[in-house]
Amino acid sequence: MRLQLDYKLGVAERLAHEEFRSGSSLQRPAYFRQAIPSLVLCGLGLVASYKGQSVTLLAIFLLAAGVLTVDAWKKGLRWKSNLSAAVDKEPANSVQLVIDDRGIQETVEQQVVSFAPWSAVRSYVQLERIWAFNLAGGYTAVVSASAISEAGPAAEADLKTELVARSIPKLVNGRALPPALS
Repeated sequence: MRLQLDYKLGVAERLAHEEFRSGSSLQRPAYFRQAIPSLVLCGLGLVASYKGQSVTLLAIFLLAAGVLTVDAWKKGLRWKSNLSAAVDKEPANSVQLVIDDRGIQETVEQQVVSFAPWSAVRSYVQLERIWAFNLAGGYTAVVSASAISEAGPAAEADLKTELVARSIPKLVNGRALPPALS
């Protein structure tokens, strides 16, 4: 089997890999969820101010709730624009990946060549945006899922057959499936 893929590896794929590696979501932080305890206290203060008929305290707690809400909203907007700027600023790398009987060879920007024999491939994971091949020494080969799907269903089937034949487990939810079930 020989599979050659030419693709771009950009920020979106790097973020998908980092999300998988860290085990946490890189989606928008829950700024409103983080503000809920303070908003609940403001709500209790509003109720107490209303019951005590204190207009000044009512205004203070109402102002505090408004400030917390606007702050959470602004942080959410800044996060989105900062992420967009990072994606736009970081150029995608052109990658040529060759998977054959010897192993996995990755050439980045036609200059940096790395090779992993099959004995160094510990496991793989198939996500929506990427395939990640976990290698010995904690290294990972990240492949754009679109590059594999663009190579055709036969290429993907050949790759999966090769991984099963070499007893390389597929990770699902952080656990290895036996190669026969992959």
